[in-house]
Formats: sequence, structure tokens, C-alpha cells
Amino acid sequence: MQLVFAGIIQAQTVVPLWSDYVKDKKEGKVPFLPDFSFAGYHFSEKAIPDVSKRKYFNVVDFGAKPNDDISDEVGIQKAINAAEENPGGGVVFFPKGKFIINGDTLKRYQIRVTKSNIVLKGSGAGIGGTEIHQPKMWVNNRSILFKSETNRSDKLATITKDAPRETFVVEVDNASKLKPGQDVIVRHRSEEYTRKYFAPQDLKPQWTRLFGPNGGMQIIEIHTIKNVNGNKVTFHNPLHLDITLVKSAPFELYNYSALEECGVEDILFSSDWKSYPEEFVHHKNAIHDNAYLAIGMENVKNSWVRNCEFRDWNDCLFFRAGYAVTVENVKFTGKKGHTSLHARSGNGVLVKKCSFNGAQHHGPGTGYGAAGTVVTQCQMDRDQHFDSHGGQPYATLLDDIDGGIFTNLGGPEAGHPHHGQFMVFWNFIHKSSKDFHYNFWDMQRRRNYTMAHPILVGFQADTKVTFENEGMNVLFNKVVKPQSLFEAQLALRLTGKDIAK
Repeated sequence: MQLVFAGIIQAQTVVPLWSDYVKDKKEGKVPFLPDFSFAGYHFSEKAIPDVSKRKYFNVVDFGAKPNDDISDEVGIQKAINAAEENPGGGVVFFPKGKFIINGDTLKRYQIRVTKSNIVLKGSGAGIGGTEIHQPKMWVNNRSILFKSETNRSDKLATITKDAPRETFVVEVDNASKLKPGQDVIVRHRSEEYTRKYFAPQDLKPQWTRLFGPNGGMQIIEIHTIKNVNGNKVTFHNPLHLDITLVKSAPFELYNYSALEECGVEDILFSSDWKSYPEEFVHHKNAIHDNAYLAIGMENVKNSWVRNCEFRDWNDCLFFRAGYAVTVENVKFTGKKGHTSLHARSGNGVLVKKCSFNGAQHHGPGTGYGAAGTVVTQCQMDRDQHFDSHGGQPYATLLDDIDGGIFTNLGGPEAGHPHHGQFMVFWNFIHKSSKDFHYNFWDMQRRRNYTMAHPILVGFQADTKVTFENEGMNVLFNKVVKPQSLFEAQLALRLTGKDIAK
């Protein structure tokens, strides 16, 4: 039987792109579709851990006191410091009740996590659980920041041979500084490579960050070395773009250092943005965009945020250079603000089973060289924006998404185009209050959406939506199998089973 909703035919069809992907993988060939399965905590090869057996550091024991309207950030920081001094880290635990951070405008205190194996854990994000509340605005500063005090990145080797996307091996001039288990960054930036990458598409002169001796798309793709054989280096996770050597600048390997095994879970985060006497206007001023910023995580690996709620924030979650990170079962609610979640640079950030609810102008977003970002099985509100914020992220998957649109993408014009190759929309249900025509390489308007030939598979819409300059539009307004490309790719990689059959 076929179910019809808003003109969308609900009978599922196994899409040939998937069948080709399965065949290519089994035959050891390079698939057309990126392998997005290497996203999330430990590449989604293991579950996020149960931290109940780890050593707990109760914030109350360090001076924080719930439900008294007195700022608790000093006690919270003391508990974090004690956990960081403990061998193996620990769980910074928040009992039930409401804790205040930055309640005094004269004594601002950014809560910092600077070492690995630190988990901020509450007693639940629902009624009767843990709430961390920021009553005062603090423009352009995040209330809680995970960031190592040292993130030095040194050159390790130069790549000496071309390597195709979705493969795992690179050759280098000298592998003496490389070893299995090591995390490295593939770095490159040049106008020469950028023009080859986007050809035959034209590049606007206004996209000034792409041009000149220091210009070009920033390639900063993170990988873990599986083995080293002579000068051949095999990665655990695949390349997501073609390495094509050019004369103007080398492709190089640098070390990647990060905090590991850090988490945030079971907490309601709230702020007094709800009491500000104006409704949100995008880019009206610094208050509307950045007065209440919740959590930042920079250079974190194998880490997570789960089972939390962010209520009444301008900006909720920001990741910079995150690697194999999972955000799961997180709700974004309350007064409309600026940004819900943004993955900037990094590789393999997984956003799964989250609800964005229209609480921020931008739903989930990516930008600035990020690769392998996956947003799957999430809900966005009607007319809520997905954001690709310029700086040429690439190989992004929007997978089994209910709701949302993608227009007026962010970022300064100098940093366009918004997205590189292999933006994949898979069973994306576009929900809007008006009709849309998307020209994906609009060279005329400033407020455009410049994506390099995005791939639309099972794209569905409840209003009239048309496209121009797309790379592929397969089975429009039909639900395709597999329902989730990410889950199917992960199952195929880990078990060898094709769950679309």
C-alpha cells in the first residue's frame, strides 16, 4: 500500500545509488557516494560509555549549592579542577536542582575543561533534574569551554603522490615521524588547487579568500593512522576529497592533538535570553547574535553531548576541529535565537536524533573546512534554516531529516562558496510556508546558496520546490531505501549486511 502525505509518495524504493555503493564496497572499488559511516564517537564503532563506575566529583562538595540564586561557577570549576588532577579524570556531577553561572556582571568566569576524561553529568534534563542557568548576558563569550591549554600542531611529512577520495592510503616523503594510532591533519591551501576542485564552475571575484598566494579553500582533514609501510601511510578513515598535487603549495601532514573522552550529559542548560525585551532579529546586533553562548568544544576527539536540552540561548553548541564526536538526543527549545549547533572544521561530527524545534534561526550547521559531518534522524521546524556557513566544508550528509529549509546560508561573501563537493540530502523532508527555487550556483545574488553540485536523493517537499545547478536529483518526492544512508553504511561496514534489502 502507498501512503500519500502532502504529495509525497511513501512507498520505499531501493535507490540504484545505494546498490552501486554496496557493489563497489564489496568489490574493493572507490564508491561514488562518500562513506559517511566514520562519524561519531570512535567512528560509531562502540557505544558512548556508561560513566557511572567512574570516580564522581559532586559540585556541592566544592561549594556549589542549588536553588539559592547565588552564582555557582567557582564551585563548579573547583570540582572540574579536582577531576582533572585525578588520574584518569572523572565525572563532575550535578545533583538535582538549579545552578547559576555568571550571575554577577562584575565577576565573569568562563568554566574551563582543559584535560581529557572529564564528563559533566547531571541528574536528568527533564522536570526535577539538573538545570544550569545563566541569568546575565555575556556578549561573545561561551559559558563553558572544553579546550586544551596547548594545541600545538607541527609538520610531520609531505604527501608525494595523488590519492583519490574515499581511499585510505597516502604516500609521503619521510614517514619517520609517523606511527599507527597517531592522529594527523591533511593540510593544504592554494588558489591553484581550489580552481581545479571547483572546475568547471566559475568563482566570483567577491570570494576573495580563495585567491592570491595565501588564498584557497582550507583543507584540514583529520585522520587516524592505521599502519605505516615504508612511505605508505594507511588511514583508518577515508579521505573525503581527491588529493591532487599542484606546484604552488604542498599537501602536508601535521599532528592533531585533542582532549579525548569528554562528555556532557543529562543537563538542562537555560538562560535569560527569554527575558530580553526584543524578539530575535538575525544580525540585528551583538546582543541578538551572541549575548548568551552556552558550550564550546575545541579540538575534542571521541567525545559527546547527549540527553541534554538547551532552552532560550542565542548560541547553544559550537565545535571547532572536533573529531569523531557525537551529539545525540539533544533538544533545542525556547525563545528563538541565533545558532543551535555548528561544526566548524574537524572531521566526523555526528548529530543524531536531535530536535531543533525552530528555537534558533539556524538549525544544525557546518562550515570552514569541516569534512564528514553527518546530521541524521533529526527534526527541524518548518522554515528553519540548515546552515552551511561558508569556508567550503565538504562531504556533508543531511540524512532522514524531518523539516527545515536551506536558504540565506551564512558567512561573509569573502568566504563563499558555502559548500564544496558532496553535499548529500538523503530522504530530506523540506517543510516551508512558501514555494522555493534553489539555484545552487547563483553568481548574481549576494544572499545565495552556493553548493557545488549537491546530491538530492529522495528529496521531499510539502510545497513547490525546484532546483537549478544541482548535481543529481534522484526519486524526487519519493521515500527511498535505505531510510538512513548513515545507518546503512555503518551496518555494511561493521557487519557486512545490506539493511536496505
